[in-house]
Amino acid sequence: MLAANFFWRGLPVDVVVPAGTRPKKKALDWLTTFCAENRRLLVYQIGEEWFAFGPPPFQTDIADRLGRGETPWGD
Repeated sequence: MLAANFFWRGLPVDVVVPAGTRPKKKALDWLTTFCAENRRLLVYQIGEEWFAFGPPPFQTDIADRLGRGETPWGD
């Protein structure tokens, strides 16, 4: 986990890459709850696919970055 790896519109974004194929459900559930309660955003990976947890504009921005072949945390 890379805590506050980058900021999006002033909010910290945590990036999670699992040690295996995917994060464990219990860990992912805890992370999403923690992020929601603490006004943090989350980008995580399952297999080769990236996901964004946060408000719809954040999710769209991350999806757009990925669609352009950029990393989720783009410059």
